[in-house]
Amino acid sequence: MSLEKSLETSLTDEVGTIELNRPEQMNALTVELVASLGEMAASLVEHGARVLVLSGRGPAFCAGADLSLVDRALAGEPAPVLTPLVEGLHASLKRLRGLPVPLVAAVEGPAVGAGMGLALAADLRVLGKGARLIPGYMGIGSSPDGGVSYFLTRMLGSARAAALLLRNRPVGADEAVALGLAESVAEQGSALEAARQLARALTGTPPLALLRVRELVDQATVLGLADQLDLEQRLVTELWGTHDFTEGVRAFVERRKPEFRGD
Repeated sequence: MSLEKSLETSLTDEVGTIELNRPEQMNALTVELVASLGEMAASLVEHGARVLVLSGRGPAFCAGADLSLVDRALAGEPAPVLTPLVEGLHASLKRLRGLPVPLVAAVEGPAVGAGMGLALAADLRVLGKGARLIPGYMGIGSSPDGGVSYFLTRMLGSARAAALLLRNRPVGADEAVALGLAESVAEQGSALEAARQLARALTGTPPLALLRVRELVDQATVLGLADQLDLEQRLVTELWGTHDFTEGVRAFVERRKPEFRGD
């Protein structure tokens, strides 16, 4: 299934794959690409995907914003050119995080700036041995976008996140795993297949519980204990009357695999 030239999608055995398809440009982001990303992911879920895998074709996962777009922005007023890119990217990131299926990123080569943000937005990341996560922002006199500050702070803590951004230092695959930024390292060139293998193991993830886990983990860094406990109680109470909760408990008692439906 191909919905747009710069993005290629496929769906096999409930695993949907989205590939950034601009290898000659190191999968750099355009306004059209970022505007379509969330929509295409949602379409895969509507067609039966229970897990999504995000990857980039060629030697790079994503080099960030397309340089031709940046050159055009610098030739005049930057805001009219760059604002649609940031707005489209952020809208797609919100949509990706709101989909009730796990998202796995398969990263080969560099993931720079907003490309790093795309990788960090996934629930899990598999990195090829040659992969590098590169903030890039301080090198061009910019501050982060694409959720980079959000995800880094939650994954590393504020001090480490600030240090990584300020030093603008690439993080290799092994270090990313050690820091908790990635789930595993695959042989170079095999990250996509390793990510798909991981995704196949996640097709039974309960959709309603997944959304609540994301919310709880996100809020845990900003709420006090009392408020976090109240949030936990509210969210788990919402699940008690659902099919998925009943099915999960019954499957556990009956020692069988549950069949979650997301209702």
